[in-house]
Amino acid sequence: MGENGGPMKILSWVKVIYQNPVELGCGVLMAAITAVVFLQVVSRYVFSYPFDWPEELARYLFIWVALLGAALALKRGAHFSIDALVKRLPARWQLIVPVLIHTSLGIFTLVVSVKGFQLALRVREQLSPGMEVSMTYAYLSVPVSFAIMFKYVVWEVYSLFKK
Repeated sequence: MGENGGPMKILSWVKVIYQNPVELGCGVLMAAITAVVFLQVVSRYVFSYPFDWPEELARYLFIWVALLGAALALKRGAHFSIDALVKRLPARWQLIVPVLIHTSLGIFTLVVSVKGFQLALRVREQLSPGMEVSMTYAYLSVPVSFAIMFKYVVWEVYSLFKK
């Protein structure tokens, strides 16, 4: 088989799914948002009969993609930071401060994840107004994203100690 087909192409997709599930999830969510918003525009302006649920679904999908995107930004070190003070510290402290920052960030993400999961379970009886599905699905975006952030922070702390 050629380079573009067959088992190698399947293996490359398996690798993407296994190694980058959050990136893949964000891509799928963005595609879903696009499709849902397009459906709403067509139903409203072409058929003059807007559906009730696409706007709400797009809002909840956007919350999911924003929080998962924040986790990706954390993984890639893309969040805003000012290291001017850290660079003025002695060399030993320049190694200690990132560990302290990441440890406190890890504690914060763990607490938000646990409390967010508890809140998501607490609202399971509440239904969304347009789709009439449990609000747990929307609320789960917080604990899931922060659990992913916690995983990335733990990995970063491990990497800092490994140096």
